[in-house]
Amino acid sequence: MNTTQWSLLAAFFGALIVAGLLLTATGIRGVAVQPGRPATRRQLMWRRMQASMPEAWASKYRMLTAVAALAAVATWVVTLRPVHGLIAAAAVLGLPWIWNPAGTAQRQIVRLEALAEWLQQLAGMHQSSATLETSISASATRCPQAIRPQVRTLAARLRMGVDPAHAYRQFADQFADGAVDNVVLLFLTHTQDHGSGLSNALKTMSQLTSAEANSLRSIDAERNRVRVSTRWVSLISMAMIGYTVTGSWGEVYRTATGQLVLIVLATLFAAALWWLRRMAYTPPDPRLLDPLPTRTTPNHGAVLSDGGVL
Repeated sequence: MNTTQWSLLAAFFGALIVAGLLLTATGIRGVAVQPGRPATRRQLMWRRMQASMPEAWASKYRMLTAVAALAAVATWVVTLRPVHGLIAAAAVLGLPWIWNPAGTAQRQIVRLEALAEWLQQLAGMHQSSATLETSISASATRCPQAIRPQVRTLAARLRMGVDPAHAYRQFADQFADGAVDNVVLLFLTHTQDHGSGLSNALKTMSQLTSAEANSLRSIDAERNRVRVSTRWVSLISMAMIGYTVTGSWGEVYRTATGQLVLIVLATLFAAALWWLRRMAYTPPDPRLLDPLPTRTTPNHGAVLSDGGVL
């Protein structure tokens, strides 16, 4: 392969690196959802990616993207091979999933525990002769942090005069989780019959939600053994591959054919990690309520794809 062909190949993979980093930065920054418009497929995919990694990694992913860009450029300068730089950037960007190869249900556990605590708060407030809507508004500033933004949004809608049944359905759509749907169904039932047993029902549901969180925590602890083993196997494998590719044994990967073989091997390695995560993935409880249609209504404002309202 002559110099011109190498330059074209380098330019192609360089464009891929830049495009990937720009898309990642856009996803991190976030794109405002236009009123009445559903979220794009890319926005939904980015939300799923964020939800699939631990909170600590998700909050630092902007910095990780910058490190990936530096790793790609540095590797490219040292090796003078485009695929090496592309793989270096992908390895840094994929570090959260490499470090947590089998996934974790920690976010679901924290949400369930927060939901159980919030239900206990509502039960106590409602028992003191407060209405459900008043109890929700009063709990907005003291409910657990894991669900506080959604509860504050729900309380704001109720104060603005949004129909309670509609506000509860929007609250459920923000989580898209069957456990939250179960709570919302209790709220919807109460808006219809205004029965006197809501406090007891809230306490019972709080206990069931807490038991579900404890059960999920036990399962997640068992899976953590596999997660730790897989993590170190992945890191050791990457270190060995890095040494092989960049050392004296890696001359074969510096040719054009070697570059193609290298990117195929890297893709297979990433696919194996993805398959492992899929096997160990703990999906949220299936939904009990159909999502609200995304549309603009004169009574409730512009209903957004994530359950928001303007």
